[in-house]
Amino acid sequence: MRRFSLWLSASVAGILINPAMATAQSAAVPVAPADPDTPVTKLSPISVQALAFPVPPEQAIAPVAVVDGTALIRRRSETLGETLSGVPGISTADFGAGVGRPVIRGLSGARVRVQENGLSSADVSTLSQDHAVTIDPYSAKRIEVLKGPSTLLYGSGAIGGVVNVVSDRIPDAVPDAGISGSAALERGDSTLGTRLEHLDVTAGHGPMAVNLQGLRRLTDDYRANDNRPIDNSATDTTNYSGGASYVGDWGYVGGAAGHFGRTYGVPGEESHIHMTENRYDLRGEFNDLVPGFSTIEFAGAYTDYRHTEGEAVPDEIFDNNETEFRLAGTHVPWHGFTGTVGLQGFTRDYQAFGEARTFVPPTTTDSIAAFWVEERPIGERWTVQGGARVEYNRQNTSQGRTDTDAVPYSLSLGAKRTIGQAYVVTASLGHYERAPSTEELYSFGPHEATLTYERGNPDFSTEKSENVELGFRKINGRARFDTSLYYTHFHDFIYLASVDRGLNADGTGASSRDGRPDYVDDEGMFDPTGEFQLVDFAGGNANFYGGEAKVSYDLLTGVRRLTASLQGDYVRAELESGENLPRITPGRYGAALDYEDTRWTGHFSVLQNSATDHAAPLEAVSASFTEMDAFVGFKIPSFDKTKALVYVRGDNLLDERIVRQTSFLRVPLAGRALSTGINVTF
Repeated sequence: MRRFSLWLSASVAGILINPAMATAQSAAVPVAPADPDTPVTKLSPISVQALAFPVPPEQAIAPVAVVDGTALIRRRSETLGETLSGVPGISTADFGAGVGRPVIRGLSGARVRVQENGLSSADVSTLSQDHAVTIDPYSAKRIEVLKGPSTLLYGSGAIGGVVNVVSDRIPDAVPDAGISGSAALERGDSTLGTRLEHLDVTAGHGPMAVNLQGLRRLTDDYRANDNRPIDNSATDTTNYSGGASYVGDWGYVGGAAGHFGRTYGVPGEESHIHMTENRYDLRGEFNDLVPGFSTIEFAGAYTDYRHTEGEAVPDEIFDNNETEFRLAGTHVPWHGFTGTVGLQGFTRDYQAFGEARTFVPPTTTDSIAAFWVEERPIGERWTVQGGARVEYNRQNTSQGRTDTDAVPYSLSLGAKRTIGQAYVVTASLGHYERAPSTEELYSFGPHEATLTYERGNPDFSTEKSENVELGFRKINGRARFDTSLYYTHFHDFIYLASVDRGLNADGTGASSRDGRPDYVDDEGMFDPTGEFQLVDFAGGNANFYGGEAKVSYDLLTGVRRLTASLQGDYVRAELESGENLPRITPGRYGAALDYEDTRWTGHFSVLQNSATDHAAPLEAVSASFTEMDAFVGFKIPSFDKTKALVYVRGDNLLDERIVRQTSFLRVPLAGRALSTGINVTF
């Protein structure tokens, strides 16, 4: 902390003395501090790129959440799940500090697609809860979340929603000033022991733009509440990339290459996971290239992913090579309709070595899909939208297991009605389908990191669902709100369930039930003192229903803005048989205060996480907990377009024991933690 204080003082002094260092200009021009009575500038609306027709989130038919600007700076953490976990309807499934995959309305894993600039993360985070997502929140310019089925645009893996990280790895424009970007440095106290440095720079000249990014973050073994150490929970993350684009009035075309690496421990064990991913992207957009189409967009990526699990000598190796492409065109208005039509496909070669080879066998997955979405205004107040998608998925495996194929399709219809200048009413319904994932079909064997012996089922059929959603928003004025109610019925819903039969993993033995989960040894033989819990991928018809709401009111307006807000979310998930589904987000409710003026920004929030009263059979119940967080930032007087924010953040200020019901590993997360940093944009 002493070294950081010296660095911070020197950095601030350097910016104040020589603004050219921050703005890349040749001469320093003294700039007077901003007038404290100057009104706070409101940023222009952000259009959500992950939608078929990019619009501001408050105007979307589908429920959308966007995290950017100061809100992103104060929320950023080690994982995407933790970064988004305070947003209504979104939680996280963690596995210690190094893993946190987003959970949307109780759905996670293979049902929530995590992507960067429209293309999948292409890791194996859906394979098991101990596998991390290979997209770092600090690389994001903003994070978009589509809550609810998004299969029309992104396929089977988006039946529960989409998390789209928008980054500048491939620039789509040349910076006006010749250079732009951001830099961050952050240090945490002994609870986390965080040391982070991040740099993101885009430079351009003429029609060329180049982007360079780099990140390094180290965290020590963290401490839970009451200062209890959590052994083997340290992380080491490295992320860097380079990209370039050629830009003109006609559009742009560019490419990027990047590397992601993370080493992290499995808390409570001696095992470590070391993952690396090398990724190569191409992307472009062309205006008026084809008669009848206003824009044509394409994107493609090749990803080479590998991670090892074990102690000094790895016990398991997971290897995944994936190629994905996406081509979409938006046609010019025709009889009032605007539409997007496109193709998407991927090839995935997955294989594992060591003990992991018996867990999930080598599998090649091929997918090709076509989609079409149309939108039309009706009068001045109504907008209707509809679309369809059909895809073909084939999985070829080995070791004598059955190959599978599926042809899932999806249909949706939605409408929006504006009332006056402030209110928006939305409604949507649809039929959505998902092809079973590799692990759901073919798993059979011990998994060291999760200490489970998993059994898939190659006879699973396509998972189907019908969804209806209603939304009501007030989008401007001192009082604003955003509410949603939804209901989804699943046919053949696939989930991971604990087993109580007293049998060996291959089904042999004498059946006996004792009301406790079964355990087996590494050979799959029943053993009440065995190391591995026996779990099955099971299926059945299920119902999900719930809602989320956020209400805000500006207590102060103008130069000094103070906003109070209340929020809550709830989801209920059960089989038609009456049994509850496991690892579903319990109800949450909370309140927050946000302050903003020309010099200071602040945030204070309290979020109550309830204990579930609808646990699945054999499922342990986590206790309720309260998250109290605070953030205070000081804006250093700006020079030209350079802005610097020095901040202090406090997480879990009540030092609560945080164990999430959504997580497979029930190890408490970090206790009370303080961190400080500086974020500079230019």
